Amino acid sequence: MSRTTDILVVGSGMAGLMAAIVACSRGKRVTLLSRGCGSLSIGSGCVDVLGYANGRPVEGNPLDALDALPERHPYRLVGRDGVAQALALLRDVCARHGAPLESSAGGNRRVPTILGTLKPTWLTLPSGRGELLEKAGSALVVSVDGLKDSHPALATAQLRRYPHLAGISWHEAHLENPIPGAHRNLSPLDIARYVESPEGVSWLTAGLRKALRAAPADVVLLPPVCGLGDAAWQAVSAAVPVPLIEMPTLPPGVGGLRLYTALKDELREHDVDMVENARITGADCDGRRCAALVAETACGLRRFAARAFVMATGGFMGGGFLSSPGEAREAVFGLPVLQADGAPLPRRPEDWSDRDIFGNHAFASAGVMVDAAMSPLRLDGMPALDNVFFAGRSVGGYDFASEKSGNGVAVATAWRAALSACAQC
Repeated sequence: MSRTTDILVVGSGMAGLMAAIVACSRGKRVTLLSRGCGSLSIGSGCVDVLGYANGRPVEGNPLDALDALPERHPYRLVGRDGVAQALALLRDVCARHGAPLESSAGGNRRVPTILGTLKPTWLTLPSGRGELLEKAGSALVVSVDGLKDSHPALATAQLRRYPHLAGISWHEAHLENPIPGAHRNLSPLDIARYVESPEGVSWLTAGLRKALRAAPADVVLLPPVCGLGDAAWQAVSAAVPVPLIEMPTLPPGVGGLRLYTALKDELREHDVDMVENARITGADCDGRRCAALVAETACGLRRFAARAFVMATGGFMGGGFLSSPGEAREAVFGLPVLQADGAPLPRRPEDWSDRDIFGNHAFASAGVMVDAAMSPLRLDGMPALDNVFFAGRSVGGYDFASEKSGNGVAVATAWRAALSACAQC
């Protein structure tokens, strides 16, 4: 079975969803193939743009630090203005669908996490105003009985180690389990779903007010349990007398699901054809042009023809790359996976990583090398395909973990790749 579309996007993480949004907003017929729900579903909902540049913390607006990055870095290829336009589009879409993103005038926000660390990030939901903690004289860290991976004592012990937070008076509290008799430990997602109901809002607001009466504080830190949409968050935050900060937790990512839902809602408004549980098994190419991708779907083997393609299939963890001893390649077209400087990965797999856990790991910045249009390049630097473009973690030349740049690069490269794909139609 074959279907023809203008642009076929593969991947449903931040890069895939944004590429589809850019393309359909320009009047193109778009089909989105996804194997799963992407990394947004396990993410914090924060949009990291650039927390560290060349190992140094970024001060001020991270867009002003992009010129300090290597020439091959995806941000340098897209350009500052392009990155800014892509982020503006993301903010516009999320605001219209109940997941508003905001930034701090002073630069990256430092959002406290459930582990007691401070996460540098540029855009957050309203519940991520980490600067409120820095202005507080006292803070109450709250969890829920039976909530896994949420220990206020751990968070406070770690947070008070930061010199600028050491003067805060820390308090801890546990709210009563609102879902008794559960067959397993609760996750923040379980609580957030409950708080979507009027009963859940009443339970959470009453519990927080009671905890504040016992231990008055200037700000409350809690797991991301204030619902899955903006309405529940607004109801809870309005009913509690002090500001609330939701701390990013281990998966599942409630904040990420809020963004995922907003982006999917935008695609539904544009009637984008979304095919889930699709595994790409092959590509039909004639020279440097791709005519179609073949995928196993719930309806059997299908051929998806398109005029242009955006590949946002992820890296090693996402299944976008395949590896064997001494070799790595992109999974669909067999393109070489190269280091940040364009060199092949070392022959010995043990050399793909550094002995220092915080060192420079070859695998971390490896990917498909692209030009300024996000068009893939061969090992010799020449164009590999004319109507295929890459976005997100599939693109090489950056280390999202050490830079804290993952979602920012995903948004920027998706924007550029989608525009390049639109030019083919």
